[in-house]
Amino acid sequence: IRLSWRVHGRINEEAGKKVWLRDRVNQLLTLLRQGGFDIRSLADRGTVFKQGYADMTTKLTAALVASVSLLGWSAAEAADLPPIYSTPIYEAAPELQPVEIGNGWYLRGDVGYGFNEVNGGDYREYRPDYGRYPQGFTNGFSPFQYDTFGATHDGFQIEDSAEIGVGAGYQFTDYFRGDLTARAYRLEVDGSDRTDACYEAAASLAASNGLSFDPASLECNSELASEATAIELMANAYADLGTFAGFTPYIGGGIGAVQVKYDDFSGRSVCSFNGAACSPDLYNFDARYKGAEDWRFAYSLMAGISYDVNTSLKLDVGYRYTDIDGGDMFTFDDVGVIGASASDGGFERHTVSAGVRYSLW
Repeated sequence: IRLSWRVHGRINEEAGKKVWLRDRVNQLLTLLRQGGFDIRSLADRGTVFKQGYADMTTKLTAALVASVSLLGWSAAEAADLPPIYSTPIYEAAPELQPVEIGNGWYLRGDVGYGFNEVNGGDYREYRPDYGRYPQGFTNGFSPFQYDTFGATHDGFQIEDSAEIGVGAGYQFTDYFRGDLTARAYRLEVDGSDRTDACYEAAASLAASNGLSFDPASLECNSELASEATAIELMANAYADLGTFAGFTPYIGGGIGAVQVKYDDFSGRSVCSFNGAACSPDLYNFDARYKGAEDWRFAYSLMAGISYDVNTSLKLDVGYRYTDIDGGDMFTFDDVGVIGASASDGGFERHTVSAGVRYSLW
């Protein structure tokens, strides 16, 4: 049985089957002889051993015949059987999906026009204290007689202007995105107002000379003009409210800072009494004031709608409200008879814009 099994184990080694069987039989006979078992001598020792010999010979012969028969069948049928080691099956490796570095990122650019509202201003003068030193109108004012005084100047206004903006953002989900934006615009600033200090000076002068003063006979005004550059940096978040036939309405908000840099201000003061120039002419002068520069906190609220031109390009139309904190406008510089400084109370900007967004995927 063991021999048959080993023969069967070599069923596909066609070239060496018969040789292998012959060698195995010879090895078996050799082992029997080395163990003292001589088949022929056993047959001569008597009838007791003849039966055993016959039985062993019959079994051995049957085993050999079975093995040879199996070997013959194997040799005849080997050509029709598939090989033990079948052809390797190669499975296609899963396709690698490239990682798109720009997935979700987008660039944006827009132009707009802003309508500005100024929240008042604070105007301060560096001038003589007319009430305490009225004799200065006759003898002149000494530097120690100067002080800083608050004054009303409600005539400041910032003209409406165009703007341009760029930015980059990320679409986190179909309904939420955020971006960083930078915008720039120029602002024209001007204003005129009644110069209250001029009326105070005239009243003090009249009182020092024992005269009455009628404010209606005096006209005293000041004018200021300049331009400013604003650089706006904001971090924004948006909620996209769903897409309908390619249109996506959205709302959003942002916080950031705006750098407002004023150019130098040109100023002019005019004073007339009963149609003639005031004397002394403290408030008849032209002046120039150094423009101020500062960064201010700002926040914005947005609403708009975008349209999908294709999978990458969107058109965007929107409205943005921006509130910008107040700051310095100009400061004392090269003070003559009258010096001045001013700060605005901040301004609000209402912007209508149109632009594009380009997705980097």
